[in-house]
Amino acid sequence: MSIENMYSFVTNPKRDLQGIAIKQGKYFGVIYEYDKVTFGKINEIKDGFDIIDGEDLPLNRNENGEVILSFGYNVLDSYGFKQKDFENDEFVNLLGNILVDVIDKYGTGEELESND
Repeated sequence: MSIENMYSFVTNPKRDLQGIAIKQGKYFGVIYEYDKVTFGKINEIKDGFDIIDGEDLPLNRNENGEVILSFGYNVLDSYGFKQKDFENDEFVNLLGNILVDVIDKYGTGEELESND
């Protein structure tokens, strides 16, 4: 199953950002949004948690164990799931894979300026 078939964008007129709905699989129906997204290595390790810019965020690591992507998220509609259902690597990895696919397709949303 392709990751691009797992999600779709949804609009809430009361919010500036689009949400993402999970369309297939175990978490079908859940709608969430990404919070802070950070690229690069961790700044520090405190009490066993990876800390980036003062926040404990879920992390994706490369094969060398280096952090390449971290993100926060907010579940907007749990679709009947309980909070504890989202507190596992399976859910966080799904959101990480979706985020990577979104970035690959649409970029980061930041405009890059050239000095040329």
